[in-house]
Amino acid sequence: MERQRVLPILMIALGMLTSCSSKSGGTAPINFPKGFLWGVSTAAEQSEGGITNNDWYAWEQMGNTPPVGLADDFYHLYAQDFTNAQAMHLNAFRLTFEWSRVVPTRPADIYAPLSVSDPAVDMTAVAHYHDIINSLIAHGLTPVVTLTHYTVPQWVDNPGAYDKASNSFTDGSLGGWTNTATAYAFANYAGFMAQQFSTTVKYWLTENEPLPDTLAGYVLGQYPPGFMNISYLTATTMPFSASVVTVVKNMIMGHALAYHEIHAVEPGAMVSIAKNSIFASARPNDPASTAAANAFDHAYNLTYLDAVTKGVFDDGLTGTTNTEIHPEWANTLDYIGVNYYSDDYVVPFAGILIPINAVPCDPTIGAVIPLGSLGCPAQNPPETQGLTEILVEYAQRYHLPMLITENGYGKADPVGKTKYIVQNIMAVKDAIDQGADILGYMYWTMDYDYEWTSGYAQNFGLFYVDDFTSCTKPDCGLVPNTATDFARTPVQPAVDVYSSIAAGNSISPSIIDQYGH
Repeated sequence: MERQRVLPILMIALGMLTSCSSKSGGTAPINFPKGFLWGVSTAAEQSEGGITNNDWYAWEQMGNTPPVGLADDFYHLYAQDFTNAQAMHLNAFRLTFEWSRVVPTRPADIYAPLSVSDPAVDMTAVAHYHDIINSLIAHGLTPVVTLTHYTVPQWVDNPGAYDKASNSFTDGSLGGWTNTATAYAFANYAGFMAQQFSTTVKYWLTENEPLPDTLAGYVLGQYPPGFMNISYLTATTMPFSASVVTVVKNMIMGHALAYHEIHAVEPGAMVSIAKNSIFASARPNDPASTAAANAFDHAYNLTYLDAVTKGVFDDGLTGTTNTEIHPEWANTLDYIGVNYYSDDYVVPFAGILIPINAVPCDPTIGAVIPLGSLGCPAQNPPETQGLTEILVEYAQRYHLPMLITENGYGKADPVGKTKYIVQNIMAVKDAIDQGADILGYMYWTMDYDYEWTSGYAQNFGLFYVDDFTSCTKPDCGLVPNTATDFARTPVQPAVDVYSSIAAGNSISPSIIDQYGH
């Protein structure tokens, strides 16, 4: 009996001692689930270099964006990047199979399955991607493969061949995602690549950021094919009598068809999209902003995901309009790939993005319309809280595992980059603690890279590329070529800190104390 009384007293004393230790400045480590994926993300157009037959190259030749050149020359230097990732104790790496390399010419029948004997398929390109995947695995890295990351072959979309007078493409290209045929062509490419890589690739991402792709290419006119539809998202002004809503539907169809093609080859595959997610915040004490934030969240974050999980598509984007039922789209996500960069205030605005009538205070919109004129505050809320909130929202709505497929910091501030990584990973753990099933975290990106219309003006990379570091504004006259010094130099302390986290599957107290606040 006496022993039974002593044990509770000891436990209480131990608890008091632990509490005192915590109050006196002790910090507990933040541990992650066993098997957690720690990685980096890349994209073919932004890192491989030398791609000359996709729509982005045509867009570049039209003078609409800074030239890419050889980018980071990942096409030749991939093993060096894998060695660096391995040295950092990472266990995952995201890359793209560039569609325009694999299928550079239009198949005779875009509705027919592709094969190794099809003259439209470049088996040399396929062999090169086999070499890359085999090297990646040899370095102890799990492949996460994207099938289209903003770019498509020119036979799918050639913006240089668009004739405004006839509202058609004069070279016979499909017209990008305005054409339902693109969804079928994409699915056949996905099925072919699944046949080639089913034994080496488990994690697939069919499409990267379909909503930003739609916004940039079919709403704001900044990316190919360059259509401007910023007012009415339901207006049928594009080829094939397509509206912006049509484009979204065709991209959903392309994903769903690709999902089924991949699973027909490998039932155990894990297939998703990389879903750009903006946490929609309301301005404090502003009911109109609250309503706008809810409307934007529904249209931007949930409409696509509802379609590919529940088979229900809100064709009016408002949550109060007619819906379409597509059982063939339902249950075509095995996990949710989450790209996250921003927590934005959302303001009501009746003049653009109709029928949503709500606009995020986001730099993408700011490139077209001054945000101040929309009523946007000078600064958005902190990103980290929004990351936790969007992950918890998805967990509660969809009950699927999630993988952070992108999260990155593009400023030339190494300490800022380090804090960003640590604090966003802490936000991920907060979501896990609230019940979210998170498979891993992948930082964007490995090396200083090409960032679309910003050219080489941003520095998301964990490694500098030596000749790029003097570039401070878009273009900068920089076009990487064979004379470029592509030597990779680690950005410190970010590389060492991320390496420590990956090695221990944990954020240590010293890292939390130095960079977590």
